[in-house]
Order: sequence, then C-alpha cells, then structure tokens
Amino acid sequence: MRLLLRLIGTMCLAICVVFAVGDIARSLAAETTRLLTVSEALILIGASLPTAPDSATLAVVTSEVGRWPVAITTGVAGLVLLVLGRTPRSRRRQSLR
Repeated sequence: MRLLLRLIGTMCLAICVVFAVGDIARSLAAETTRLLTVSEALILIGASLPTAPDSATLAVVTSEVGRWPVAITTGVAGLVLLVLGRTPRSRRRQSLR
C-alpha cells in the first residue's frame, strides 16, 4: 500500500512539474502571470469534471476545484501522498535502545 501511495505521489509531482513548466513558458510569452486551471487542463486531455445535478454541495465543490491551478493542486496532492506512503518512524526513544 505504501509503495502504491508513493508511486501515485511521484506521478502527481511529475504532472506538477510538467504543468509548472508550461505555466512558466506561457507567462513569459504573454508577459503576464497565467496559471492553467484544473478544468482547462482536463479539457486539453479530452475530459471534464463530473457534473452533479442531484447534489448542490458536490456541484459547488467541483466548480471550485475546477478554478484551482493544476500545478499547485497536483503538487500538494503529490506531497500529501508521499507523506502518507512513507515508512513509519520507530516510536522508541534513542536512550532506551
């Protein structure tokens, strides 16, 4: 399980780097800061955020997540997954060994 979490976390960080480099290049070309949002990134790959007609709360959450920058979102998700997948530290004190 830890290996899977670390693998997915590493892939999220790789996606973060790819989109961050694209954001930097686009910002330099346009001479203004421009970050790609999650919904724009999903449109680029031919997908979209799921719509939730029966739940207003889920609709608000998906619309809010769609406005987040994809590089920052995947970077944070990758770091969280890497922390969750790390090996637990020993709980014994050094002085008791």
